Amino acid sequence: MFGEYNIFVKDLRNIDIKFGLIYPNIYSVGMSSYSIRFLYSYLNSFENIACERIFFPPKIKYPASKDYHSIDIIRSLENHLLPRDFDILGFSIQFENDFRNILWILEKSGIPLSRTERYEKSQHDKFYNPLIIGGGPVATSNPLPLSKIFDIFFIGDAEPNLDAFLQYFMDFKFETQNINELYKNLVKVNGIYIPHLKNEAKRVYVKDLDESLIPIYQIMAKEKDSAAGFQNTYFVEINRGCPYQCKFCISSFHNQPFRNRSFTQIKQALMEAVSELEVKKVSLIGSCISSHPHFLEICDYIIKLKKNLSIPSIRIDHITSETIDILERGNIKTITIAPESGSEKLRFELGKRITDDQFFNIVLKIRDSEISNIKMYFLVGLPNESENEIMDTVNFIKKIETFGFNKDSIRININPLIPKLNTPYEKKVEYYFENTLSTLNEKLAKIKHELKDLFSVKLKIKDTNKIVKNARLQTLFSLGDDKVSDLLLEYYNYGANFGALRRAEKIMNFSINDYFLKIQNCFNPWTFSK
Repeated sequence: MFGEYNIFVKDLRNIDIKFGLIYPNIYSVGMSSYSIRFLYSYLNSFENIACERIFFPPKIKYPASKDYHSIDIIRSLENHLLPRDFDILGFSIQFENDFRNILWILEKSGIPLSRTERYEKSQHDKFYNPLIIGGGPVATSNPLPLSKIFDIFFIGDAEPNLDAFLQYFMDFKFETQNINELYKNLVKVNGIYIPHLKNEAKRVYVKDLDESLIPIYQIMAKEKDSAAGFQNTYFVEINRGCPYQCKFCISSFHNQPFRNRSFTQIKQALMEAVSELEVKKVSLIGSCISSHPHFLEICDYIIKLKKNLSIPSIRIDHITSETIDILERGNIKTITIAPESGSEKLRFELGKRITDDQFFNIVLKIRDSEISNIKMYFLVGLPNESENEIMDTVNFIKKIETFGFNKDSIRININPLIPKLNTPYEKKVEYYFENTLSTLNEKLAKIKHELKDLFSVKLKIKDTNKIVKNARLQTLFSLGDDKVSDLLLEYYNYGANFGALRRAEKIMNFSINDYFLKIQNCFNPWTFSK
């Protein structure tokens, strides 16, 4: 495995709880997650808890029963434990595309996929299988498609209820309690959903972000291990949530209110990290980092520490000449922005009230700077989108092509809208019926055709048919109920591909079309108390 700093390899003879922290994707993707770094550091701050990481291996075959790799490929990085050797397996669930990976890891480990099967075995031996828990934005948005698999979900931020959860688990493990008593205790904790009980769950959140301390001794990949990603990079979370509430965005509606960390704590964390660690770059973390009232001061402070800067996407209306200057000094070579649509009308409707002229003026300023690349994100399949709006997006990008950027320096990502529960666009499934999928495919194909062979534009669209089918599957898992959880299991067992999905539909007598029709007719499978 890659060389790393600041890992915990504990003597398991002195440990009460063995916690397997799983990111169900490959190592480089998982270690780009602040959540993994935070939870790893936080859990290992307890002397009696050993938290160890497990990642999804590359190049496997679904289902795990048809895969011929050794089980050793899913051992933990620290003490090389198998997943079933842990007391708790905690999954960070960030994307619906990772659902099949979760099932693969469990099956490869010899852990029953069915929550009910594990529950029945626990009546005879409570330690027969680890407790399977999950959290993250997808779990908060809608845990039901995984409800037949997981024992417990964290709804919202983990910090407010993690200590109570761990204490109740300690009671369960070391006292004469069974799983029902554990559930009875956990149901009293806000922010925990237990599928076995189908309890009402309240989303919880950290009210003061300063109370969630930034880990100083974060795991970092050594610079020589270039394949690991984020070498010698220190992550600083500066805010959570987003104040703008674009209608498709789960961060705006599932992670509200918008909260900023104090500049004082940010400076303190940076000062300690730089004095203790071999930091080359600082990555700012947040859904809307440029909305922090001290954003430019934070960047300037990092530069004065003689560290490079890394940022996620930034709102175009927050970019000024001063912003560009400070990002240049931070050695940033790519700025990421999200117009969402080339149509002002659609952009305003979804909540991003930024004009074309604002975009073009800032793009020209970036062109004249030392920042050599722009990455842009667009959506297709938006409500009220016609062919005219598709051409607006094409013409928007073609206009930027005339600005004289270098070859392939404008990197365009275009993806179908994935409706999320408990957002204003949760019912917008009109493009995912069997008879409308071709319309979405045609829109992507039109954009792909119109933008081919442009000098400065590098378009990330390959197989449009596959993109649309995958978006439909994501939408189903995003909006699904507990019956979709059964469908997920069948889909996985038959190979976790599009053919497997059709077979699962047929065997279960389940119609995705009919389910989306229910969604359109205001069926809401899941909501959380706020």
